[in-house]
Amino acid sequence: MPESAPRPARHRESGHRVRAAARRLLGRFRQGRAVHRRQAVVAALAVAGLVGAGAVATSGALAAATPRVEVTWTTANAWTTGFQSAITVANGTGTTLKPWQVRFDFPHTLVSIWSAVSTASPAGTLTVGAPSWATSLAPGGSAQFGLTATRAGSAAIVPASCTIVGLPAGASLPCSVNGGATSGSSPTPTPTPTPTPTHTPTPTPTPTPTPTPASGAGLAVTWTVTSEWTSGFQSSVVVANASTTSLSPWQLAFTTADGVVSLWDGTAATTSDGFRVTAPSYATTLAAGATATFGLTSSKAAGAPLVPTACRVVGANLPCSINGGAANGGATPTPTPTPTPTPTPTSTPTPSPTPGAGSGLLIAPYVDMGLWPTADLTSFASSAGVRSVTAAFIVADRSSACSPTWAGYTAYTIGGSQDFRSDITAFQAQGGRVVASFGGAANDELARVCTDPAQLLAAYNSVVSRFSLDRVDFDIEGADVSDSASNVRRASAVAALQRQRAAAGHPLQVTLTLPVMPYGLLASGLRTVSEFTAAGVQLSAVNLMTMDYGTGVTDMGKAAIDAATATAGQLKSVAPYASWSDAQRLGLVAVTPMFGLNDTGEQFTLADATTVGRYARANGLAGLSWWELTRDQPCASGVPAYMCSGTSQPRWAYSRAFVAAAG
Repeated sequence: MPESAPRPARHRESGHRVRAAARRLLGRFRQGRAVHRRQAVVAALAVAGLVGAGAVATSGALAAATPRVEVTWTTANAWTTGFQSAITVANGTGTTLKPWQVRFDFPHTLVSIWSAVSTASPAGTLTVGAPSWATSLAPGGSAQFGLTATRAGSAAIVPASCTIVGLPAGASLPCSVNGGATSGSSPTPTPTPTPTPTHTPTPTPTPTPTPTPASGAGLAVTWTVTSEWTSGFQSSVVVANASTTSLSPWQLAFTTADGVVSLWDGTAATTSDGFRVTAPSYATTLAAGATATFGLTSSKAAGAPLVPTACRVVGANLPCSINGGAANGGATPTPTPTPTPTPTPTSTPTPSPTPGAGSGLLIAPYVDMGLWPTADLTSFASSAGVRSVTAAFIVADRSSACSPTWAGYTAYTIGGSQDFRSDITAFQAQGGRVVASFGGAANDELARVCTDPAQLLAAYNSVVSRFSLDRVDFDIEGADVSDSASNVRRASAVAALQRQRAAAGHPLQVTLTLPVMPYGLLASGLRTVSEFTAAGVQLSAVNLMTMDYGTGVTDMGKAAIDAATATAGQLKSVAPYASWSDAQRLGLVAVTPMFGLNDTGEQFTLADATTVGRYARANGLAGLSWWELTRDQPCASGVPAYMCSGTSQPRWAYSRAFVAAAG
């Protein structure tokens, strides 16, 4: 079909989403999304019949094959420097594994893992074990977990083999990955060299050329502040070794009162007078005459300069200088007249967020603008009984990284003739409010691929200006929620956008949408909140995807409430909210259930909608959304599976239940 008329299958990018039977399970949330509880990808594929019988947790399916532990490894998402996988471990043997533990050939670097734990493992391998809440893997049973990792060059993502470890001496169980050759449980692992990972360049402007120190000098540091906001800044650092000494690993300590928020291409540790940077594992040596680079974001200390006042080489008697200044450490340097310091202007303090300011319960269900036929916002909102909608998703054009589009289609480029502006403005003209949501689980959120700060800011601003928005949402999950570097870049641009809009007399509210479990945000999600607030972003809501838990939750209403309560408690660890009361922090939380059948088989009922709606109103939550308006219809004949609720409930039943309870 022509690009202006996207096929009904829309923009499912992953190769495993190719059958219509899977769309109801995998096409639920945000652009036919890969579910945010990543282990649910495998469960959904198994139900839809897209993976082998070894992925299904039934003893009958395994009985026909040779008894073994069968691993189904699915790449749920992949990008230049990393990937995300969903894994099912099915026990087709007659032995109960307690606790279960599987080792894989794995040259990559693990970033995060969920629904399992990573344990000590030989080089070139990954050993994964049972989580504390599900230690046993009975015969015929299965366990699911997911992970994200940094890629090791061109090495294959899916392991070639697996091994069951932790068995009694002499015991052995065969193990296979994706139906491949089996391996025993006690092989002698062949050491696998870890290739140097292909690293994505630090997304900052090209730093000022490194000054060439005099022959025989020590280390010369070029420190460039690439971005600055009210409460923090971002820097690019080049370290040149002008000595005749090779350093392995290289370590530098910096004297500064500013605090490190995040650092890439190295590891940071706090010292009594600043911080220390140690070489990254993939580039430990700084040879004579060579250079190394790293980047970081920092929080400002009142009155302190942004560039450290001194540096020293740890573990070597070498002088160190910053931006051509006097050298410190090593041999006693030639005395240099002390320059008159240039006073650093005192930055305007970031205003402390006021609990509940400009918020209140906003009811704004999601509408997937990438579906075909495209939703009529005015008609949908009227039928559902809502006055606000969250339009999803703005992502990068697939062929132009800094060009924002709906669903990644060039035909839907923002500013073009088919960007749905007429539909949006018609809805706004009748008093409707549109919130544009950036990101989602499919395609590329702009900050991941648009690495130029100025272009990224311009891209965000073009969307806000085009549709005259006063609120935007950032749905950060999958690869993005695990990518701190792109998130820092994103947060910096959003903070700058908020300042620009406020200065122009058009304040902009910002919300963060994140994966959650009934026990609260994952560590990566809580880190994302901290990165946004550290950059100076004033959040109006932390919106929780209360769905797709993948743990067999039966009371989805209670699970959503538990997630909201737990997250409010977690927000106490985020500096701007530490002094707030529990009720005030709860007032920053929003919830977004997936009504009807979730991707993991859990079901959110009409009664759950009433329960969650009443809770949101009674406890002053910041927002209530649901995924998504197009789906609010029964799965009758002729309705594609990804465009219905998975239940027989009539059209608009769920939306009206939410509104009646919360409105």
